[in-house]
Amino acid sequence: MGNKQSKDNNIHAGHRQRIKTKFIESGLSAFEDHQALELLLFYALPQKDTNELAHSLINEFGSLAGVFEASAEALQRVNGVGENTACLIKLIPEMYSRYLKSKAENAGVELKTAKEACDYFYSLLMNRQEEVLAAAFLDSRLCIKRTVIISEGGLTNTDVSLRKIVNKALDLKTPNIMLAHNHPSGVAAPSANDIEAVRVIAKTLRTLELHLCDSIIVAGENSFSMAGSKKLSYLFK
Repeated sequence: MGNKQSKDNNIHAGHRQRIKTKFIESGLSAFEDHQALELLLFYALPQKDTNELAHSLINEFGSLAGVFEASAEALQRVNGVGENTACLIKLIPEMYSRYLKSKAENAGVELKTAKEACDYFYSLLMNRQEEVLAAAFLDSRLCIKRTVIISEGGLTNTDVSLRKIVNKALDLKTPNIMLAHNHPSGVAAPSANDIEAVRVIAKTLRTLELHLCDSIIVAGENSFSMAGSKKLSYLFK
């Protein structure tokens, strides 16, 4: 029996090494979603077969994104997921968000297209449970100089938010601004209040020779660029 267990352990270790080598050589582009999750779970469950658990998690939450967006409590209700595993899974999107924020603050990330803006703000706001308003302050080349959380509560208090946006833009000497807020329990589409708030903010900024380039909405797995919408692009001209 001891020999059989030793043989199983060797096979298991060999499989893990092949997966790791595949990642080092090709990155995650060569992986299916369940294989990428299987690899991640190696580091929470060093002695267990994580392939079956990866499948179970994706089946339970519908997608890889659903796994990362699930609460720690929901994750631990899946058989085989303990506190360490749940912690590792929750750490990944949080760390990615922190990485993007750090990169934006220090490396001059460019937001020249609606897709770039949507991707950036989605990563920044996707895990927020409360509604918040964020602003990216960009130089003349549309490189981010700083990204800050302006307020909690989205675009509900336009006067206060506008004052903070103007003060920060003047302080940083950035002529271009992008806004983003999330709809934690809604859809990635602007409400009538959102549209009116953006109209007021854009108009006021123009009087100060500041340009509102876009306003992004993040909800669930989706994001929406108001400037990229034919019906709303007039707000930013």
